[in-house]
Amino acid sequence: MVLAGLALLLAYVALSFVNDDRGTLSTDVGGKTATLRVMEATGSWTPQVGYWATQWDPTAADHGLYYTTVIDGHAVNVTSLPVMVLAEPFFRVAGYRGALIWSMVGAVACAFAARALAARAGADERRAWLAFVVVGVASPVLLYALDLWEHAPGLALMAWGVVAAVDAAAGRSRWLGLASGLAFGAAFSMRTEAAVYGFVAVGLACLLLWRRRGLVAALVVGVLGAVGFVAMFLANSALEVALLGGSLRAGRSSGAASGGGSELAIRAKEAVATTAGLFPSTEPGMLALGLLAVALLALAVWRASGTGDRAIARIAFGGAVALFLLRAVDGLGFVPGLVATAPFAVVGALLVWRAGVERAGRDAVVMALVALPLVWIFQYSGGAVPQWGGRYVLTSMLVLTAVGVGVSGLIDKWLQVGLVALSAAVAVFGLAWMSHRTHEIGRAATTVAAIDVPVVSAQDFWLRELGAVYDADTPWLSVAGQSRVPDAAAIVAQSGSPAFDLLWIPSEPDQAPPEVPGWYSGGEDRTETWLGVDFRLTRYLQQKDG
Repeated sequence: MVLAGLALLLAYVALSFVNDDRGTLSTDVGGKTATLRVMEATGSWTPQVGYWATQWDPTAADHGLYYTTVIDGHAVNVTSLPVMVLAEPFFRVAGYRGALIWSMVGAVACAFAARALAARAGADERRAWLAFVVVGVASPVLLYALDLWEHAPGLALMAWGVVAAVDAAAGRSRWLGLASGLAFGAAFSMRTEAAVYGFVAVGLACLLLWRRRGLVAALVVGVLGAVGFVAMFLANSALEVALLGGSLRAGRSSGAASGGGSELAIRAKEAVATTAGLFPSTEPGMLALGLLAVALLALAVWRASGTGDRAIARIAFGGAVALFLLRAVDGLGFVPGLVATAPFAVVGALLVWRAGVERAGRDAVVMALVALPLVWIFQYSGGAVPQWGGRYVLTSMLVLTAVGVGVSGLIDKWLQVGLVALSAAVAVFGLAWMSHRTHEIGRAATTVAAIDVPVVSAQDFWLRELGAVYDADTPWLSVAGQSRVPDAAAIVAQSGSPAFDLLWIPSEPDQAPPEVPGWYSGGEDRTETWLGVDFRLTRYLQQKDG
């Protein structure tokens, strides 16, 4: 087992060189990279990014790295603290790729959790190891292993939390309730959806245990689970107060909770996108293609696991593959759906109810499925498209995939091979997209870093993507839309700079630069194309009195 884990870790290290270390899969990681750069430069353990314009914008409302907040006088641009603290020493030694060690270790732990879940569903040794491989290198886990986001370590903790909850439901030990609570509590310091998955997993474990062993046993497991979760929550809060001087995670989670259930029509579309989305879009037609692909996969699995003619199964699988090929021809980009990036999930959801499947496998699948509607309701709204494999529902993906591989002996051999090949092909497509994306962002970072005047972005978070070239005194500002450019220009004027470059995207190719009172666009005006989008960089000069 040690050799398998080491081999997977080394594979991740090798694959990391396919990507440009100046670019990332997600916008949030740009802020983390900037934070690590500032921490290294200042020799500080406080995760902060500094702000060149603090005296004119003390609340950091127009900070160059979007979503920066001020906590106890520090400009902070991180979504969670533990990974930053753990990654900082490795960043000092080996830069961004060194800091990826925790994402990679988390991904290895995800693969081992998949092996454990497959075994609990009744898989033999060979099929359990196949679950390890499929989840480790042919699922969304691969991409998150190569990005400094909290997804891989957070997912590993949640996956092992499910394993512990399943074992607790089987009555193996009451202390497994505590282990599950600790795992979900630690994951909550990184991923907000851990609260939902923890509540569902431990809650269902208690209900199942009540039925199987009685009320007292269920109450003990439930109390221990709650104690474990609260203990880790308090530990993370104490860490935040110690390093930042205030709480970070509690505010993010309360924001997600308060937004839960709002804009139900939008959330319904995003639920489909993060579960079945094949194309990076929430347009009805694109969502319908994703749902059709899932339906065809389900039909193929169902007919290939029964008796009689397999013609319909082959036709359905061929139709699904055709839709995946259509997506590939459409060009590199995100594939947002759980099933689209982890086809074995369909097997787990459909066949775990068959005779011969171990009860523990069913318990795990029930936990994964019951949690889904709650995650759909409370997940961050607005981020369903630019993501890989339903990043809010990754725990359901891992559980369903692991159990699906574990019970895949119930389907025909040709479909087993086909699903492995399809999973691998999607993972390769994702890796190609990630490589292209990171190199494009790296190219943009080089261009923007060479600008010798303050840069104002009217594209909200775009400068945050370029965190790999950010320093504490980098003169960047970001505003939400062109209407707020004058606010940023006022800060530039107070700083004494006679010029700034505006980074913006015109709605029409020949659109004139926006007017900014007290400034005129009389300098250089050029177009840069990054990730297929035409950005304009327009030089503004300050008007002289008289």
